[in-house]
Amino acid sequence: MFGINDRLLDAAILMIERTHRVGHLATDELAGMLAGSEAPLLFDVRTAEEYEKSHIATAVRLDPDIDSDAFEVRYGNLVVGRDLVFYCSVGQRSSELLERVESVCGKAGAKSFRNLRGGIFRWYNEGKPVVDASGMTDEIHGYDPIWGMMIERR
Repeated sequence: MFGINDRLLDAAILMIERTHRVGHLATDELAGMLAGSEAPLLFDVRTAEEYEKSHIATAVRLDPDIDSDAFEVRYGNLVVGRDLVFYCSVGQRSSELLERVESVCGKAGAKSFRNLRGGIFRWYNEGKPVVDASGMTDEIHGYDPIWGMMIERR
């Protein structure tokens, strides 16, 4: 049985997927990719404060407001031949950013570029690991009190 947190998160995911026509990746699929020999390039599309509290290991923080030109200059060479996964709290900011940069990713030769379905909240709620500067942590930034209601506290 799903709790209120999961139902709220599922509703947010449904809204995001209906409004943003980008590719989405399930958390289990990402976990498998991270355990494989060719890990994807992860972009955490949250504020510095959110990222510092916790993030998925190996993720590179990407300013949610970066434009496609700045993304191309900074990351164009890094994305060649790579699977790219963008995430934020639940997927709204990362979907918006992916919409802005997906043509750049394609032209640069990225293998794939998708949004993490449910973002770090779904990842965390499923018990998957998050880290901070000191290593593993059980803390996560709730973004704000309303969005924070979607988190299953550990």
